[in-house]
Amino acid sequence: MSDLEQVQGPSGGTFSVRQPGEPGALPVGFPMARDPELLTDPARRVRVTRRPGRRFPFPVPNGWFAVVESAELPVGGVLALYYFARDLVLFRDESGGAHLFDAHCPHLGAHLAVGGRVEGGCLRCPFHGWLFEGDDGRCVEIPYGGGERIPAKARTRSYPVVERNGLVWAWHHARDEAPFYEVPVVPELDDPEWLPPVLREFEVAVACEDMAENNVDYAHFQYVHGSDAIPETEFVVDGTYKRTVSGEGAFVREGFGLGLGLLRIAGFTTFLSSTTPIDEEHVHVRWLFTAPRANGPDGAEQAAEMLCGGVSQDIAIWENKVYRSQPVLTRSERPILEQRRWARQFYCDEEQADVPGDPRP
Repeated sequence: MSDLEQVQGPSGGTFSVRQPGEPGALPVGFPMARDPELLTDPARRVRVTRRPGRRFPFPVPNGWFAVVESAELPVGGVLALYYFARDLVLFRDESGGAHLFDAHCPHLGAHLAVGGRVEGGCLRCPFHGWLFEGDDGRCVEIPYGGGERIPAKARTRSYPVVERNGLVWAWHHARDEAPFYEVPVVPELDDPEWLPPVLREFEVAVACEDMAENNVDYAHFQYVHGSDAIPETEFVVDGTYKRTVSGEGAFVREGFGLGLGLLRIAGFTTFLSSTTPIDEEHVHVRWLFTAPRANGPDGAEQAAEMLCGGVSQDIAIWENKVYRSQPVLTRSERPILEQRRWARQFYCDEEQADVPGDPRP
């Protein structure tokens, strides 16, 4: 059967519909179908929401976000990236330190990753040879002009970077302010009793905050994922930290800022999650899985397959929904409002973080 079948319309004309299960077909719900290929093949996804403008009102949040695997950045390596709605350049200096800059040279706008060269702890621009210090983005040398004074504005924005859990993390803050929480160390990732980690990554057309709201939308687990019932869940917040616990303590999800999460399912898996904003409405998700060696050599892979299959059920919802600033909620759904209040701290001011529908005193 072809992808499209001609169907007689009520006015006598014909129109085309895709068959269930074929690429581009509308998914069938209750529960949504599991299709792990949706994660790596966006062409299989369905996008029918066509309203003009943005679907989500949030700016890029402040926080720590994974930008690359550590192993992808060799000494002297230079990478061109696009996150936080900005062109970026990531490089590893000759001492092994990673540095992240805004990509375009403040001199005449060359992209520093396109021909740029690592020298010591610095990156040299390919256009005119200006040399930028990795730690703070200052220009420390202009190789012509007879020793003229380097202009004070000759610097590119530099982002704080840490390497932890096998990933390079960058701190984004809209006002370029210092980090106010830390990337957690996940001991299982280095524990010999646990398997080497397995990485899964994919992109989704959704805002970082809206994706995180799924964690406290307990009812959707029954209708989207097919769980037997709506889970009984404990939800607590403490500053930039949050935690949900269900399954009598067997299922613990922690949040360290907006977009950095850690899930432990007792005896089955631990996985670290980074939801990195590409821009205001698209994210790059990285999930790093491990499992006890006692589960067998494929334990981490099995956990990855199970949980990635689960998130595939969410993708069509995320990519076609709109944000309701005044949601009509039941009393049992109050954690959604608590989550929204918690998320406000990761934006710079009340105007950016003022989410309508969030009750105020």
